[in-house]
Amino acid sequence: LTTTEEVMIDNITLWHKRARPEPMVRDLDVQIGCHIEEFIEMMDSLNIDANSDLARALDDLEEFADALKAGVKTVSSVDREPLLDSLADQIVTAVGVGVCAKMDMNAAVTEVNESNWSKFNYKGYPEFDENGKVKKGEHYRKPNLKGMF
Repeated sequence: LTTTEEVMIDNITLWHKRARPEPMVRDLDVQIGCHIEEFIEMMDSLNIDANSDLARALDDLEEFADALKAGVKTVSSVDREPLLDSLADQIVTAVGVGVCAKMDMNAAVTEVNESNWSKFNYKGYPEFDENGKVKKGEHYRKPNLKGMF
C-alpha cells in the first residue's frame, strides 16, 4: 500500500471534519442519505429498464434517502462494527467496479475530492442547505473526469 491511498482517505476525512467538526445524529442521517443517493446514481448509470422491479425499488430507496436528508426519517441506532465492515467493503468493491470498468480510480477520487473542497466558501468553510447538506459555493467547480475512463 502506498501513502497515496492513505492520503486520499485522510484528505476525505479532513473535508468531513471541516464540514462537521462535531457530527450529530442528524449529520449521520444526512450523510447516509447522500450515500444512498450516490448508489442510486451508480445504478442509473447502468441503464436499468425503468419498468423493472429494481427500478421501482430504487425509486423507494430515493424517497428514503430524501426523507433522511430532510429530517423526516432518522437512523434510530447504529451497530458500529458491521457498519464499519460494510463501509470498508463498499470502498473496496467500488474501487473494484472502477478497475473492472477500466477507470483510473486514484485520479477520479482525487478530482472529486478537490471538487468537494471547492464547495467551501472563501474562508475555507462549508455553508449548508436547509437539509444540512454542504452547498456548492461560489467557487465550486464540477469534477472533470475526462481521460479517466
